[in-house]
Amino acid sequence: MIKLLENLYIFRGLSDEDLSKIEAIAELESYSSGDLIFRQNDVADAFFVIQHGMVNIELDEKVDKSGHIAVATLGTGSHFGEMGFLDDQPRSASAIAASYSNILRIGYSATKEVLKSDSALSIHVYKQLAIFMCSRLRLTTLDLKYERSRNLGHL
Repeated sequence: MIKLLENLYIFRGLSDEDLSKIEAIAELESYSSGDLIFRQNDVADAFFVIQHGMVNIELDEKVDKSGHIAVATLGTGSHFGEMGFLDDQPRSASAIAASYSNILRIGYSATKEVLKSDSALSIHVYKQLAIFMCSRLRLTTLDLKYERSRNLGHL
């Protein structure tokens, strides 16, 4: 499990001792294709790392035959569910296993307890999360800029 964690941007560069602290609170869960991991608007209490498999992230709005808007398909080594760790808001989308998947579940409460006891680890994790969220916001801004220019081009 440590190899999977050390490849995740949040934990990259941590010592084996720090990685062991995170590994100790991670739980390995298995899902079959089609299993719901969490639903949009659920209370967020953990983030996830895909050890093996694929997960679809979907919005529940009714748009296509399945009734969902596909946001992303994530594979081995990907993570999801970290936004609620920062803002304590409900899930912004649903996560559904797209194939048989082994997924690490890392609970928010346990993570916050580990971070509370180690300020250097806490600074590292929160800084990495902030950098990652900034990169997501930049991509969203570019997407919106592109869509706006596309829509205005039709006038």
